[in-house]
Amino acid sequence: MTNDNKTYDLFVSHSPNDAPSASALAEACRAGGLETMTVQDLPSGVEVEDILWHALAESRALLVVLSPSGLTPMMGIEIGAAQAWNKPIFVVLTDPSMVQLPASLAHGKVYPPERIGDIIASVGRIGQQLSEEDRSRLTEIYREIGVSVDRLAQDAKQLQSLVKRFNARTGKPFSGERLLSELFRLRKQGRLKQTRSQGRSRPRSRTA
Repeated sequence: MTNDNKTYDLFVSHSPNDAPSASALAEACRAGGLETMTVQDLPSGVEVEDILWHALAESRALLVVLSPSGLTPMMGIEIGAAQAWNKPIFVVLTDPSMVQLPASLAHGKVYPPERIGDIIASVGRIGQQLSEEDRSRLTEIYREIGVSVDRLAQDAKQLQSLVKRFNARTGKPFSGERLLSELFRLRKQGRLKQTRSQGRSRPRSRTA
């Protein structure tokens, strides 16, 4: 089984045909200090869908491995979810001759495989934005509001209330999507008090 308390910095979206390239990129990211999730990391017999979805929800960014064959339906769903959560999307092209991207990736940052170090550095900077003091304050405000993380993911008004309180108390301009991602991570680490029964939270996503 997987480590239920592990949280991920980067989620890798790829087609089955690009599994070798995705694995190599994921290993480079891990060597660079990022906890990285790919479907190949999961042992057989686990509930793959739930684990992958929560890994995507808590991740700081999405890495899309794109080949000339284009996006699979599952990749489209993962990209749409990342866009709904306003997560940064990085695209690695397996073929340097590719000049046209799918419309869903039009605003993604595109890199060749040899520039994976630039992606690692960018994701690392995202992770450093919240200090430990900020996380403690976020946990405090979350408990004051008394709404589950999953409910916050679906209720823009409640999320905005959390954002206003957090930014007012810290003096820092964080977005709701960034704070929501951090709450997913804190919950998985056991640092949030469960306010209600928590099911899966899936935002409405734009398909590829």
